[in-house]
Amino acid sequence: MLALKITFFSVAIPTLLVSISILIGVILYRRLLSRMGKDEIDQAKYATLEAITRQPASGEVEFFYELHEDKEVEIFLLDEKMNEIKSIDKRSAKVGGNKVKFDTTSVPNARYFFELRSDNQKTAKTLIVKNEG
Repeated sequence: MLALKITFFSVAIPTLLVSISILIGVILYRRLLSRMGKDEIDQAKYATLEAITRQPASGEVEFFYELHEDKEVEIFLLDEKMNEIKSIDKRSAKVGGNKVKFDTTSVPNARYFFELRSDNQKTAKTLIVKNEG
């Protein structure tokens, strides 16, 4: 019968090697993430679309967005399943704050999304429409 002799070193050395391997793997992974994170997003190339503060909305509402450079933008109304209903506004917008007015009485009461699209961006916010009558 073969007797298996377990000593301190027969357990400690493999455990130490596994621990060192894991530590080296974590260090290399963190370096990789650090290197990838150096290409940060240039926020100046993107519009900031503000949420509607008065929810549920009724009557006329204003969509507000801010640009850091002039660009072509289009605002769409989407249904709850993110299907395009209609284009609300399309323009060559200027740097700074931009407002687009929308009459909510032109659509039935429901939950919608309004989406800003440009050549490099799509961003959407919720719009809940609840008109009287």
